[in-house]
Amino acid sequence: MIEVQEQTTIRAEDFERAPCLREGPISSAARSVVTAARHLGKSYQASQLRSRCVVYLFENSERIFASGEEPNAAFNVMLKNLTQMLNEAVDNNFGSEWKAAAGNGSKSRGNGGASNGDIREITGNHYGRLFRDFSATSFWDEPVRLLRTRIERNQISTANLKQKRVLDAGCGGGRYAAAWRLLGAGNVVGLDGSEIGISDARKRIAEAKIDAVEFEHGDVLDLPFADNSFDIVFSNGVLHHTTDWRRGVNELLRVLKPRGFGWLYLIENTGGLFWDLVEILRVVMEDEDPDNARNVLNSIGVPANRIFYMLDHVMVPINLRLTCSEIEQQLAAAGAINTRRLTRGANFDRVERIYQKDPFAELKYGVGENRYTFSKQ
Repeated sequence: MIEVQEQTTIRAEDFERAPCLREGPISSAARSVVTAARHLGKSYQASQLRSRCVVYLFENSERIFASGEEPNAAFNVMLKNLTQMLNEAVDNNFGSEWKAAAGNGSKSRGNGGASNGDIREITGNHYGRLFRDFSATSFWDEPVRLLRTRIERNQISTANLKQKRVLDAGCGGGRYAAAWRLLGAGNVVGLDGSEIGISDARKRIAEAKIDAVEFEHGDVLDLPFADNSFDIVFSNGVLHHTTDWRRGVNELLRVLKPRGFGWLYLIENTGGLFWDLVEILRVVMEDEDPDNARNVLNSIGVPANRIFYMLDHVMVPINLRLTCSEIEQQLAAAGAINTRRLTRGANFDRVERIYQKDPFAELKYGVGENRYTFSKQ
């Protein structure tokens, strides 16, 4: 039963955004965090404190996961401690002297009544600005290492890669498009809906003097390529942020050549406490401006790649989690064959932690990342 005080701040749409608020082992503590965060008000300083909640919860949850302790009890303690800190800020009239600054020109990143075009622009700007701040090491070295590890641990053949044309559909700032080329692909095309991301990708690829990689601005739900255009199609954590992920899957299969190779990553349901935390923060941060949140984290010394990790799913308008059966059924409907769910990953990947039999892995991570490979007749 939800307490009367919570009824004034917890809304029906909150349960849709974060089902863990309705029921489950951390539901009561999670609702208290949301209530306390909303009671802070709408001043600029309140927005800063809510942004700091992102860092607090991510860093403490990582400590809990690494400890090997039973996570539900530890998560409840973490959430109760945060609620206490936020309530103390409210009790001390936090932000009262800045009430005139309420709103402060902030821009909500929620869907509201936004059109599909608006959502694409908001999403593109969010990721474009996150990737733009990456260091050269995070931009070039990290994705090559991660992609190579995931390929090798899952025993994926890269024979004749230098003869392959690759599409990175939803390339963001172009990191994985470049990674495919650095791993030996003959030609790579990166496509993304973010003008910021594409501009940054073109600049970085030119500065790094990496050849045979080109970038195009376009829609992953309406790929501007002919049927059977690519030997490899790669979509890494993109379609779950779109208005029609099924259409996106269909497009990948359409432009893939017969007997080609496909790679698809979509976020998972069930997702364990990891995704519960993300969805709690999506409610806490729903009216915050992504630029302000990014600036707050940067001001307290969070590195750019960590800012991306923390704000990626928290601040994007659409963040759809999917079951294995939903993904597999859509791949089959689109014409995929030889579909395979990958069970290994890089060391920090949730699916790898499950493979390595971390204590309480299912409670922490659910089923782990939904990464699939597939082909086409």
